[in-house]
Amino acid sequence: MLKGGLLQGGPAGNPVCPKKRRQREPILPLLFYALWQKCCRLCKKPCKTGNGLENKREKGYNNNKQQGGRVYSMLAEKVRKYMEDRHMLVSGDRVVVGLSGGPDSVALLHILRELQESMEIRLFAAHVNHCLRGGASDEDAAFAERLCREWDIPFFQKRADIGALSARFHRSEEETGRLVRYDFFRQVRKQVNGNRIATAHHRNDQAETILHHIIRGAGMQGLSGIAPVSEGVLIRPLLDVTREEIRDYLRENKLSCRVDATNADSYHTRNRIRNGLIPYLERDFNPDIVGSLARMGEIVREENDFMAEYCGRVYRECSSREQGAVDLDLEQLLSFHSAVQKRLIQTAILEVRGSPDGVGSVHILAAARLALQSRTGSVTRIPSVCGPPFHPEVIVEKGYGVLRFRKSGQENTPAFFDVPLPVPGTVFLKELGILVTAEETDVKRGFAFSPECIYMDESAVKGSLRIRLRRNGDRFRPLGLNGTKKLKDFFMDRKIPREERDRIPLLIDREDGKDHIIWVVGLQMSGDYRITESSGRILRIGMKYKNLEKHMEGNQCRRMWKEY
Repeated sequence: MLKGGLLQGGPAGNPVCPKKRRQREPILPLLFYALWQKCCRLCKKPCKTGNGLENKREKGYNNNKQQGGRVYSMLAEKVRKYMEDRHMLVSGDRVVVGLSGGPDSVALLHILRELQESMEIRLFAAHVNHCLRGGASDEDAAFAERLCREWDIPFFQKRADIGALSARFHRSEEETGRLVRYDFFRQVRKQVNGNRIATAHHRNDQAETILHHIIRGAGMQGLSGIAPVSEGVLIRPLLDVTREEIRDYLRENKLSCRVDATNADSYHTRNRIRNGLIPYLERDFNPDIVGSLARMGEIVREENDFMAEYCGRVYRECSSREQGAVDLDLEQLLSFHSAVQKRLIQTAILEVRGSPDGVGSVHILAAARLALQSRTGSVTRIPSVCGPPFHPEVIVEKGYGVLRFRKSGQENTPAFFDVPLPVPGTVFLKELGILVTAEETDVKRGFAFSPECIYMDESAVKGSLRIRLRRNGDRFRPLGLNGTKKLKDFFMDRKIPREERDRIPLLIDREDGKDHIIWVVGLQMSGDYRITESSGRILRIGMKYKNLEKHMEGNQCRRMWKEY
């Protein structure tokens, strides 16, 4: 019954149907308890009284179960077994319980309080006042605080104007509220040095979530529904409990709770699913649609867990990272089934972005098409999410042999420089972390050519030696090639990623304001400065990275040097 905003427990004003009361009697073993409830709910015939139920109660039948010297309610025992099977809690855990004051969270807190001594756990309660229902929201907070005081449970609360935050960050009130709640729960867990966060999601919530995801066109992860345990911290002990079982538990234990009138508002899709779609499916298609959807979620979740484990191993093999960017090897990526490709792309986006929020199937498909069909240098973008919290824009770019994922603005292009190189002498390019040395040598000392060192005819230098980054229109004559070539075309032929080209220094011979490229450092020298039989003095130019793979992708760098 509803009275003054509270759902009152205890006997109702009208006689209770004995057959419905039988839902709470341990006449059958726990294994058949749910089936008994289902059959009773399906029965449309009036029940006859005087069936001996009261006599059974007089003989000691009740809705409790003995466990280890203690007596628990049947529902508490069911929840304890569910948590035990899924390793939700261990002795000594400190559990933060999300307490809205509604029926589900009150039942969860009461059940855990009933079990806390035997399970040796410590409880804390956290409440968020969403400020969406005026005085009713304040009454919810006062009720939750009073309840925790009566039950001697430490209470934490936060006041947040969800309506204003929703408008500010362009999110729905439902999504904003969820983000604020979980953020506060994590804060409390940290404050009390907690191990777990418990929320009161139940089986009907699971069915509603799965139906919602079906309507939105979700994939396997969405059809898995709500996980019993997620992030190793969040637990849902009531996920195998129905809404009817929770209501019965509240009545049996004479527990009061708050009722959110907005749950009847058909404006929200979730409410239309709960109050309209599910009753329609129960009436005209499947009386146990809630149980069927929950079972489907368990099956899909198991298969999804296998896919996640398999794709995790594959991802570690075909991915590499540098300064916050992630590269997927294109050849390996495209060798997998399209379902695996999308998983790998999704994982890379998650690693760079830090959250799946705002990432939809349309973004995953766009990145997959980029890898398969687009030309090198093509990009697609995954928009940022303003918050809370903020998630940056992710740029997906098809490079030479890789699909690269990076945050927008993460190009980290060094400032242009143009500095002299004395002979003999040393120059440190702090923008790149490269040390360049120049010294005279002779044939007797021998040569040790490498990507880090060249030997050149000093007499071929007509001006002064300088080191700079590339400019538009740069050309040179690569050793072994007749004629000149644009530096841009040289980079493209060598499959140098676009963002790396601005980080490769050039050794220049500057004569009367005109630059002649001697060496594309680490890659190729010019044929105009090669050593010949007539060469006299010889210059050795060497360079050394403070951290070689900090400035070039490791695999790309090794591949270039191998080609050299």
